[in-house]
Amino acid sequence: MKRMWALAIAMTVLGQAAVAQDGDVVSRLRAAGADPQFAERVGEIVTAARDEGLPTGPIEEKAIEGWAKRHRVPPERVTAVLEQVRLRLREAHQIMVESRVELRERHGETVAAAAEALGRNMTREQVRELVQAAPTPEAAAAGLTVAASLVAQGLEAGAAVYAVRTQLRAGGPPERVYELPSAMADMRARGATLSDVAGQIMQGGGLPMPGGAGAGAGTGSGPNRPSVLPPSRNPTDPAGQPGGNQQPGGQGKKNQGGNG
Repeated sequence: MKRMWALAIAMTVLGQAAVAQDGDVVSRLRAAGADPQFAERVGEIVTAARDEGLPTGPIEEKAIEGWAKRHRVPPERVTAVLEQVRLRLREAHQIMVESRVELRERHGETVAAAAEALGRNMTREQVRELVQAAPTPEAAAAGLTVAASLVAQGLEAGAAVYAVRTQLRAGGPPERVYELPSAMADMRARGATLSDVAGQIMQGGGLPMPGGAGAGAGTGSGPNRPSVLPPSRNPTDPAGQPGGNQQPGGQGKKNQGGNG
């Protein structure tokens, strides 16, 4: 049970990369009955991203999700969201360049994770901080994905970044960072508020990780319960992308980049 949450997050990252390998998204949309004009517009956005050297999996995934919601979301709104995703991917790529990070084969995975973090209203500085704190591109992708997941659960972005950065700097396998969201869920199940969790992290107490190691050293341990990310309610994003960070006490910063 304690590995279920880590597996769910890891599969999200891998799924973004796998979408692009499942065949041409235009053909898939047409086969699903999508309007030819909509399918072609999606193809143009994917091609533009590919020409920029950006990973296209996140865009294709949003397109498929958007088509699945066709009875509630107009096609033009879906394509607008896809353009926003492309802009976030471009911004994420720029952050990697500015940080002088050599990603090689992990480029697409890390850029996609950074774009997701930007979509959760993490700032460029916070994304850069996690990338630079990670010992490897694999760890950077894991850290960014987990930080975005913590923010999606309602944790203030600064506290999420601090918790992930601490765990990354503690060493150990990158997979260890995937346990942070379930450690936070355990605290919440024990009655802690989001402000309690953020306060404990920022005061150096960390999260109660299984075995009392890494960023969790501080307060006791408990079952590493799997959790589910809360759905976003942003009406402008048919694929469920949040419009803002749900932060306690109005803390945190708005993203400075091209966030939609």
